[in-house]
Amino acid sequence: MAMTHEIGIDLARVWTTPKPSREDKPLRYLAFGDEVEVEDDTSKAHVRIRTAIPETRPDGSVRVRMGSRFIVPKKGLKPKDVLKPLGHCKVMRVEFVDVQQGDGALLVTPSKKVMLVDGGDNQLFARYLAGRFRRTSLEKPKDIDCILVTHGDADHFAGLREIHDSESHETSWKQLYIRPHRVYHNGLVKRPSKENKKDVPDVRLLGPTEKLDGRDVIVGLESDLLAVPDSEMNLPFRRWKEALATYRQRYGPIEFRRLQKGDDAAFDFLGDGLKVEVLGPIPVTLPDGQTGIPFLGKPRGGPHLGNLKFEGVSASHTINGHSVVLRITYGNVRYLFAADLNQESEMELLRHDADRLEAEVLKTPHHGSADFSTPFIKAVRPVVSVVSSGDESEQKEHIHPRATLVGALGRHSRVDEPIVLITELAAFFEVRGYVGTKWHAMAAGLKKKDFEGAVDLTTKKNERFFAFSRSAFGIVRTRTDGKRLVVYTDSGDVAMKEAYAFDVEPGGIVKHSPVRMA
Repeated sequence: MAMTHEIGIDLARVWTTPKPSREDKPLRYLAFGDEVEVEDDTSKAHVRIRTAIPETRPDGSVRVRMGSRFIVPKKGLKPKDVLKPLGHCKVMRVEFVDVQQGDGALLVTPSKKVMLVDGGDNQLFARYLAGRFRRTSLEKPKDIDCILVTHGDADHFAGLREIHDSESHETSWKQLYIRPHRVYHNGLVKRPSKENKKDVPDVRLLGPTEKLDGRDVIVGLESDLLAVPDSEMNLPFRRWKEALATYRQRYGPIEFRRLQKGDDAAFDFLGDGLKVEVLGPIPVTLPDGQTGIPFLGKPRGGPHLGNLKFEGVSASHTINGHSVVLRITYGNVRYLFAADLNQESEMELLRHDADRLEAEVLKTPHHGSADFSTPFIKAVRPVVSVVSSGDESEQKEHIHPRATLVGALGRHSRVDEPIVLITELAAFFEVRGYVGTKWHAMAAGLKKKDFEGAVDLTTKKNERFFAFSRSAFGIVRTRTDGKRLVVYTDSGDVAMKEAYAFDVEPGGIVKHSPVRMA
């Protein structure tokens, strides 16, 4: 497919006919910066394009084929208003994907550099990426310029291993081959939690430590993950290491880098005038010159007011609080990726960089946990807040996002009508009802071949379960050219979108703007 143009307005509907009636529904939407191949633009009323056409199969999966369809500008718009020459708009895309309890985001620069930020702990991020980057193979993998693992909790990176595992999936459109050029992380590698069948103390879970003013400081910070012995990694890290070793063997060197505050130049490869500030983790220096990361403690119970106290050493609070924190600026628009920050680390960021936290888009810390600092939210003053959450089982129930956090995001925004979007609420499901074993709907007379890739969710031969199918993936999509910010989500009804637009001026001045749609 030879792309010739790109969408120059916020959203453009794609129709099956050049003269849609009021009863017709659009096939799909294209958004600001999306590339298309124009087949015929001689009409003043419509443009014929070649585009991806989704087709729902009997098992609920969606396959994509290419075909001719139409963009029909609304009254008052001309085709040239909707479609711009390729490379004209220079749009950066950031998409936050519903990976249930975890984080997974995709950043694509105007010149098509690709960065993954985390990847959840299941197959959902891999499935999304396989649909986004179709027709890859062992010989023609998708180049990934950088994989950033903000920290080593499984819900942020175990799903990246699923990308590697997808290569052997029996369903071709769920396969994805990638070639990662860089892997950045915070340097903390989780050790096995058991030793001789006994629990390992928290102070030993993240590597060797030294004392600094009576405080435990982790000095066993890693850079090249492939150089870390398997014996010093827990299972998710070992599985991730195996995938990375395979990629390196196939495609050559991978640049591994441990990030800390000030490593801004590590992202110069992104280009396009993007400014990346690495605000965390914030290291300390020991008397012998070693660099380390101090252990964080658990907050005392009670209201999060006044002078907070943090007690003991907590491996979980430490690995979360020392997440890699990025502020990415493109033109007038700023994104703050806050990973799994907590109160103690947010307070530390405020002490060091209170004047560098303001952002139009905030990837809200720690899935909307109650472990947050209100002054931190006040410093960010977000216009759009994205919460990546999803409690999908009794074992992973965290009641995210917390009501206090959502309230703080709204109260301390700089606009009168702030936007708070939650990835799990951006997903839509269709009720299927009770189904039987294996191929689910065999009673309807469908053949086994119609259910390619279906999974038997039952464990007993005659067990039934109540089923839902995902009718729309949970994705919060953002597009910006540095002056205009477009945010939207999909719906179970293809004709509906939840969409917002803003004009962003220098100095963080933001104004709501009507969504421009064709």
